[in-house]
Amino acid sequence: MQVVQGKRLVTPDGEVLDTLRSRAARVIVDVGTGDARTAYRLAKAQPEWLVVGIDPAWQRMSPTSVRASRKPAKGGAPNLLLVNSAIETVPAELHGIADEVSVLMPWGKLLRGVVQGDGDVCAGLRAVARTGAGLDITVGTSIWRDPVPLEIRELPELTPEYVDTVLAGPLAECGWQVTGAEVISGAEMDRMSSSWARRLGSGNPEVVIHVRATAITTG
Repeated sequence: MQVVQGKRLVTPDGEVLDTLRSRAARVIVDVGTGDARTAYRLAKAQPEWLVVGIDPAWQRMSPTSVRASRKPAKGGAPNLLLVNSAIETVPAELHGIADEVSVLMPWGKLLRGVVQGDGDVCAGLRAVARTGAGLDITVGTSIWRDPVPLEIRELPELTPEYVDTVLAGPLAECGWQVTGAEVISGAEMDRMSSSWARRLGSGNPEVVIHVRATAITTG
């Protein structure tokens, strides 16, 4: 497993993750964390939690890693772990670690994977989750409004109806039971239960679709 440590990648001793897990009251995994600022803010707000950000573009996480490595009094977040990986090839060390998995405003392969229910993406999300863990997928609906970006013009629009009739099946095959899907405006985000939705805040003007699922065992 490679993690971002300041401006470089390192391979930590296996005991590092074990120690972080043993100290944490809850483990949250942010998939496709991007610059990791949202994960950092959550780690600062919940110092008793372990927040794990996962993204294959590790350089984007580097400035946040530098900030998190400071002493807590100076803005550090020792409970933030930033992992260089795509969810399709998530390291075995992270299997079964999460009490909550979040996919917040994904793009690229991750967006396509969650919208189409691609097996490698859905299986990767399930791999990091313990049984009973929650999955929150939040996607902005504006990407399907004109002008639609070229890279998603062939991508089905994520709607509650689409989730129920199309996406729920592939998710179930990978061990996720869909428990809800709804379109929510920025003004309504405060009522969402997700910790990540609260990080977006009610001032966000974006209209999003929020999909919830629970990790289950499969036969």
